[in-house]
Amino acid sequence: MVVEKYGRIQIDFEPGVVADSVRYIAPDGTAETGPVFKDMPVKFEYDHHGYESVEQTGDIRLAARYTPLMAGEYHWEALYQGKAVAGGVFECVDSVNPGYVVVSPKDSRYFAYSNGDPYVPIGLNLVSCDYYALPAGGDHFERSHHRATPGSLTYERWMRELSENGGNYARLWLSSKYFEIRTETPGVHDLKAMARLDKVVEIARKYGIRLKMCFEHFRTFTNTSSFFYRKMRDPETGEEMTDIERWFNDPRWNEIWLKDIEPYINRYWNDPVVFSWELWNEIDCGDACFESVYGWTKRMLPEIKKRSPRNLVTNSLGSFDETWKQKVQDSFRDMEEMEFQQVHRYLDQGAPWDISTEDPVLFSVDAVVRSRREDKPVILTETGAVNDRHTGPFRFYLCDHKGLIFHDVTYPAFFAGAAGSGHIWHWGEYVEAKNLWKYYKPLKDVLEGVKVDQERFKTADYSSSDVWILALEGENHTLLFVRNKSDRWDYILRDGLEPRLITGLTITIDGAVNAEAYWFCGENPGSVSLNGDQLHFPDFYHGCVVRVARSKG
Repeated sequence: MVVEKYGRIQIDFEPGVVADSVRYIAPDGTAETGPVFKDMPVKFEYDHHGYESVEQTGDIRLAARYTPLMAGEYHWEALYQGKAVAGGVFECVDSVNPGYVVVSPKDSRYFAYSNGDPYVPIGLNLVSCDYYALPAGGDHFERSHHRATPGSLTYERWMRELSENGGNYARLWLSSKYFEIRTETPGVHDLKAMARLDKVVEIARKYGIRLKMCFEHFRTFTNTSSFFYRKMRDPETGEEMTDIERWFNDPRWNEIWLKDIEPYINRYWNDPVVFSWELWNEIDCGDACFESVYGWTKRMLPEIKKRSPRNLVTNSLGSFDETWKQKVQDSFRDMEEMEFQQVHRYLDQGAPWDISTEDPVLFSVDAVVRSRREDKPVILTETGAVNDRHTGPFRFYLCDHKGLIFHDVTYPAFFAGAAGSGHIWHWGEYVEAKNLWKYYKPLKDVLEGVKVDQERFKTADYSSSDVWILALEGENHTLLFVRNKSDRWDYILRDGLEPRLITGLTITIDGAVNAEAYWFCGENPGSVSLNGDQLHFPDFYHGCVVRVARSKG
């Protein structure tokens, strides 16, 4: 067997082999031990509607996966209770794969790959795919209770579009319908669902997409009508769990949870495609008190890190849209076990905090400033626009043909000091529906050749009453976000106005020697020009991002 450096190899054990771990011996003699997992051989089929089915094709077997870090010959030994029961050899060859995503050792506000290249997570949430009601077989409009999905065909399309336009990041919910392997009885797992996740992970690998894998999203054991309801039974007694405080605080239930997620960890431990493990989506929004979820998070982050040490670990809080949530956000920000910071915030006219109700650029910048640390990366990892109090996707998405909201939630966070783009939530109802994939490309293009973790960037705001001008000022480059303030969703989409033309804009950039602009919303008014330190813009309606190379002298 041959595998590339930072690639992924699977070892399938012969029938009858019983093992509990595998020891891998590298060409330099160092060794590490990894887990095994149950694997079901399957085939994927798609009918003439495009609906997916997964069929088992062979006996369930034991398997193991590994990512080698150096070229040369590796030896492996399958172990049972410390004794070798099988073994073999594989060859690792050099590759251009950049490796794992890590917190940059050069500037801990940013991410990097193992090979030292910077990694700026550009992408969005792709937490699950849609299921469609099947007909009842009678009259028009009658639906059965059966539903079907195109499944991985959808993920193939999404990830191809994202990658072709410069994206390199997506977030999955392992607890969503398509990926959920767990049942109401912890320890009982659906291996066909695991095969679906496997297929999507390999699609991500093909397109260079790094995945944040979120384990949980439920919030209640008692409200059966809630989208966030989960039914769970004690694996020993069969008793239905109703006390979420007990679930978070009882050491036995903590161990049950860790055992229940083992199939994910054992399959993807130290997999470079995993940008990060995320414990729980918006963990503070459920029935449990914050002290319980805080303590659970603090205990579980090291447990996941111990089981998958080359992957990052983090957790998330609910939308940062009320002033009292600053205390909650600060608690997670100050938790040392959290390897990077996350913040969620949406355009929401029903939010108690006024900053969330009008200007996405302003609330993006504010969210980053309020949640960041100087020694860790921060990401605006859920954003977008919603009808009041998250009652549905925003009513003006349908007419946002140029992606005004998209630009205003995707771009500003990075220019306010975040480690990546803003990660929009409404992937299907908005990004795909309005074909906004192409609008990731300006951010990818403006970062070309910029080593963000070596620039020692400082944020600056040179905005006026007419234009947002957010700057990252570095040692070799200045990066600019320039946006017409009159080209905002409420003026254009709600009120039916036209944006004012921005004319005669000039910005002074000390030491500027070259500048390149990448325009928003399909606009292309021409190039920016330099006259000494003066950067001159053509007249424009929407905005752009600009990369300015600067002399060190």
